[in-house]
Amino acid sequence: MGPGWLQQAVAGFGERCAQKLHDGVGQAEAALRGPVEELLTAVGQALDLAVVAHDEAATEHGARPDFAVRVDGLVTGHVELKKPGTALDPAAFTGHNQRQWERLRNLPNLLYTNGTAWRLYRHGELVAATAFTGDLATAGRTLACQELEAETLFKAFLRWSPPPITTAARLVEAVAPLCRLLRESVLDQLDVEHRAVKAGADPDDQPFSVLARSWRSLLFPSATDEVFADGYAQTLTFALLLARTEGIDVAALAPTDIARQLGAHQAHSLMGQALKLLSESAVESFQTTLDLLRRIIGTVVWEPIWAERDDAYLHLYESFLSVYDPELRKESGSYYTPVEVVHAMVRLTDEVLTTRLDATDGFLSPAVTTVDPAMGTGTFLHTIIDYAATRAARADGPGAVGAAVSDLARRLIGFELQMGPYTVAEMRAVDLLKSHGATPPPTGLRLHVTNTLDDPYADVVALPGLTALSKSHKQANRIKADTPVTVVIGNPPYRERAEGLGGWVEHGSANTDALVPLDRFRKEGNGRLEYVLKNLYVYFWAWACWKVFEAHSADRHGVICFITTSGYLKGPGFKGMRAYLRRTCSEGWIINVSPEGMRPDVPTRIFPGVQHPLAIAIFVRRTDTDPNVPADIHYTHVEGRREAKYTQLDALTLNSDTWRPVRTGWDAPFLPAATSAWDDYPALGDLFCWTSPGIKPNRTWIYAPHPDILQTRWNQLISAEQEDKAVLFKETRDRTLTSKKDPLPYTPPHDRPVGQEHGACPTPKRVAYRAFDRQWIIPDNRLIDFARSDLWAAEPQPGQLYLTEQHSQPISSGPAVVFSTLIPDMDHFKGSEGGRILPLLHPDGSPNLAPGLLAYLSH
Repeated sequence: MGPGWLQQAVAGFGERCAQKLHDGVGQAEAALRGPVEELLTAVGQALDLAVVAHDEAATEHGARPDFAVRVDGLVTGHVELKKPGTALDPAAFTGHNQRQWERLRNLPNLLYTNGTAWRLYRHGELVAATAFTGDLATAGRTLACQELEAETLFKAFLRWSPPPITTAARLVEAVAPLCRLLRESVLDQLDVEHRAVKAGADPDDQPFSVLARSWRSLLFPSATDEVFADGYAQTLTFALLLARTEGIDVAALAPTDIARQLGAHQAHSLMGQALKLLSESAVESFQTTLDLLRRIIGTVVWEPIWAERDDAYLHLYESFLSVYDPELRKESGSYYTPVEVVHAMVRLTDEVLTTRLDATDGFLSPAVTTVDPAMGTGTFLHTIIDYAATRAARADGPGAVGAAVSDLARRLIGFELQMGPYTVAEMRAVDLLKSHGATPPPTGLRLHVTNTLDDPYADVVALPGLTALSKSHKQANRIKADTPVTVVIGNPPYRERAEGLGGWVEHGSANTDALVPLDRFRKEGNGRLEYVLKNLYVYFWAWACWKVFEAHSADRHGVICFITTSGYLKGPGFKGMRAYLRRTCSEGWIINVSPEGMRPDVPTRIFPGVQHPLAIAIFVRRTDTDPNVPADIHYTHVEGRREAKYTQLDALTLNSDTWRPVRTGWDAPFLPAATSAWDDYPALGDLFCWTSPGIKPNRTWIYAPHPDILQTRWNQLISAEQEDKAVLFKETRDRTLTSKKDPLPYTPPHDRPVGQEHGACPTPKRVAYRAFDRQWIIPDNRLIDFARSDLWAAEPQPGQLYLTEQHSQPISSGPAVVFSTLIPDMDHFKGSEGGRILPLLHPDGSPNLAPGLLAYLSH
């Protein structure tokens, strides 16, 4: 390098930029791309480095940088271009630039430039910066640089290599952003192929779309492109991490060679094939991200990560999602179950097996087969292994542990839908068995990538390139259909409004005459309230009950232990579920871990990120169970801060004196009986024939304290540009701009969907928004997701009065009922947690009371 070499390169860069910007062709930001690539190439030549840029075109799905850079054949970093003059300080970013920065900030070697200002970031930290002097559009060869600053920045960028990764935090920080980039690349490729098909191309000639269809047909029938892209990216990422645990040099080997070596391990054959299939399908635009991912994962040193903490694996996937996609973590419910809670559930289940089911060795008993139907990262199965190993050592000495745990591993089964947590579970299981001197089963661990709720009687078609996945899916179905199970344990996912996601549990199978599992939780005459059954965790309860208590006529004894939200303990929509459990089971135990109710203080929450109240439930069926005798069910709760709750759980046994008997009515709440005569009195729901939830618009803009505000909002909506209307309207599943709905009772008719509306705002109506807050609403059924038409029909009756009571949570103080002459909102009682409305009169004016009640009271 001669003196002034960098200044000469910058002068040439200035000349090319001035020409590009002067021509005025395209956007100013795009005009920088060629000159920036040429500048980096020139700097590389001066440093004796071969620099090649790879396009990373912008994506509408997220935020990818403009291009990636290879140095001497190795992917080294990314470059993000901004329009000349744009401020590069992230603190000044807004809108798209802010969202993009949040997506890109965690990349390991990221160069931001607007042509004159240059900033180098590593994992969000600024490590070097410089600025050229001169106007980029006019300076030409007079564009100048501070040579020492600029040389430092360019050397740091082009000579970067990944440092060894020795902590879980660094692992997540390094890998998650690249996994996200890979997901965006997949979405872009699918967009390209979808557009090609729309333009007349043959769908079977679009290789990536064909792969997506095959993947969906086997595992994710209802998966969107986003779900498939996420599965693709996570599977590749975690397969490489798994290969690294086996000492495979993922940085030096081609993905197909990595897949071959990984698949040679019996326990990893499925992930080996998945890696082979997905890496072979990677198109050119994926390759730079995949190569950088391999380069970084190749630096992972697992030993210090494992030594960092005993439960490092338990936190790995949750931490990964926190960086990769926090919203996906929230949506998927991927919150790890604290080990203290898991240990208590495993220990109590083992006690049930020993004392109620004559399985004297608990989980170690040869006749006990255990399934976690929503395995996640394998916390429950791993805890069972540890607990059983300790029990075996205590009973027969340390020398007996290896054989006992090896035998146990053959009877432990895990189902998981997502490949990321599945891989973490597999990593941990293999490691854990080795640590106890045990060996995996000869045919591999019984961990399966499958949707637990899928039809177990459906034929599994082997798809090209998906042999291992097809085989695993077929084995899972065989287990679901044919293998008797003694224990189902876990933390199933929670998702409201999950109609259509319950598979055969929700809808049944054309291949069997067996009762639809969810129908066992229904009660005649209770259908109006049973919308609450359309929740993922309820589907898993129904599946577990079918599998343990129903599926095998000669083997209907066993135990279910779940931690889930606690709505089923007393909610009216769960009467059928409670009656089923009382009739089917011999005994049950309820541990309320959220006695504080909805949205408790964070320090009291078992899961800090979960606002819903939770309960642990254990239900057992013995072989001598009499269905005419309700199960003997016990209730207790743990209270205080999180650590205090852990301590109470640790001390709890089936013989603890804190258990209280619950009510004994077939569909009565799973709550303690009153110590006074209170339970002898009728509930309001027993006196009123007809009850209803309140109005639930699912959009707050149709409420206001004054009618004029609503008329202004209406006018803004109907006069907006069509592309803005959906945002202003806030479209939901039940109401869109094109929804056609009948008018509410006693309101004017309408003949078009609201998206085509151009008339005046319907006359606002006063409603009971909260117990001490009256508001106005636009009374239009096209705007209200759940308007409760019968309440509107009954409202004009002279003397009408609406009673509102809370029914989803117990009340410890304050009023039990509030009253209004106006139609109430669903949260009228408290402002949260819902309530039910008890109108005094039917729409025809007759009393809404139990027949004969008024005469009895008059007498």
